[in-house]
Amino acid sequence: MPGALLTPGQQGGPHRLAARRGAAVHGHRGPRSRTRSAVTAASGSPSSPSCSPRRPLRSRRGRRPLRRWCAMTEMTMRRAHIGDHGTIVECVRTWWGDSRTPEQARELSLLLPRLFLQFFSGTSLVLEDTGRIRAFLVGFYAADNDDEAYIHFVGVDPELRGRGVGRELYTAFLRRAAEAGRREVRAITSPGNTGSVAFHRAMGFTVEPGDREVDGLSVHSDYDGPGQHRVCFLRRIADSPSPQRA
Repeated sequence: MPGALLTPGQQGGPHRLAARRGAAVHGHRGPRSRTRSAVTAASGSPSSPSCSPRRPLRSRRGRRPLRRWCAMTEMTMRRAHIGDHGTIVECVRTWWGDSRTPEQARELSLLLPRLFLQFFSGTSLVLEDTGRIRAFLVGFYAADNDDEAYIHFVGVDPELRGRGVGRELYTAFLRRAAEAGRREVRAITSPGNTGSVAFHRAMGFTVEPGDREVDGLSVHSDYDGPGQHRVCFLRRIADSPSPQRA
């Protein structure tokens, strides 16, 4: 299965993950509105959000900090619904459209077949504002044991890269997995994605020993097929250190 936190704008295969420019997560603390914070957790009822269009978010010094951006719009985190599938697929094709051809972006979206939201919507998360999906995390709990959870795919709107959104999703998933009695969370990435490796380590993940090394990094050969080597991450929820900024 593909690794977690695929970042729009990155080059490379579909397993290259985030971190270098921010779809990999830095915790954010948005300003509070009158009654709740800018990013609020909610179970919510199924909705039909759209994939957010690209809107200019530039200030004189470049991208606006998330705090200022959140002051203008409230983002809500909720569990995913099967009805989100079509929108999430469209988000993948749109968000990765600046680094891939339309066909490559379409192939990437195939890593998220409907079955993931049909059977794992309760463990997957969506971040939205004004009915528009801005980020999502697809993850699940192991069916063969009661200890493990897995982060399969994470996407963040390119406008929000570097603003803590991915970290917010990871943190929420880890917390919910722990509350469900899960003790370990796993994820994978490609050996060449040094940004993702740094991000996962900062989030408290460790690299599981593989059968070879690539640039000093332990790798599992042919993990996803011939030549498809992967770095495997493990985080033990109970005893992992608090995540640090990557």
